[in-house]
Amino acid sequence: MTTKAWLERLKAKQVRRDLVVLDRSEVPEGTCELCKAKNVELRPYGPNDEWICFDCGMKDEATTARKYLKHVFGEETH
Repeated sequence: MTTKAWLERLKAKQVRRDLVVLDRSEVPEGTCELCKAKNVELRPYGPNDEWICFDCGMKDEATTARKYLKHVFGEETH
């Protein structure tokens, strides 16, 4: 997925090359890439960076926590 596509899916706006602002007034929704549940809130925390729902995220809390920390504080922040 391209950076532009990630920004659109996360409802984010790149203000500078090194700074992105997330709009949390709306959350990304769609179909979970693991269980195929439709119209659910999604996050990019799947084992292979899939967009997953809360229920799938809680099936493997350790992976979800690791992906969350990597996404928010690590090299893959957007």
